[in-house]
Amino acid sequence: MLFQFSVNAQIRFGLKSGLNISNFYGDDDRDLDSKLGFVGGFFITYQSENLFVLQPEVSYSTKSATVKIENINFTLAYDYIEIPILLKFPFNLADNQSIKPVLFAGPFVALNTKAKITVTVNGESEQKDIPSVTPRDFGFQLGGGVGFNLGKYELGLDIRYTLGLASVDKSTNSFDIKNRVINLNLYFCFANMK
Repeated sequence: MLFQFSVNAQIRFGLKSGLNISNFYGDDDRDLDSKLGFVGGFFITYQSENLFVLQPEVSYSTKSATVKIENINFTLAYDYIEIPILLKFPFNLADNQSIKPVLFAGPFVALNTKAKITVTVNGESEQKDIPSVTPRDFGFQLGGGVGFNLGKYELGLDIRYTLGLASVDKSTNSFDIKNRVINLNLYFCFANMK
């Protein structure tokens, strides 16, 4: 059975790029406002016939938020290498096989590469590293998308909700703020690798 699954499987490689609308949540979020960020990376899909699809990904993702206190603007910015493993459930449209809707969900782990705070007062800005950042985040992603067959290739877009479960702060004060992101992606999937 496993041999048959492997023989019939389609293994495809793809690239993706998109936009993050990120914020923080938790006991100490202090009414932070969302900010825009970037996400980009690659993925591999593993599918057997028309069953579920397993899709591991590696992305570079920027997440940030801002708050204004009196005349001072504070911006928190965190960059991650993010590794989700998604289980995707495609749907076939009887009247149009070239359009492929899909729902997906799965866990992720993320490694922090940069954490900075920017303070802006009267148009003057100063940026500093945040030393007390948690080096790893983890959580889950869920969403949906639609792909369009282009012969051997596929062009598509998806929208996903990412919820981090680890506080980004590891200082002695232990502020409880976690990542929360709405992500819009455009992706391109190449031909079957087998």
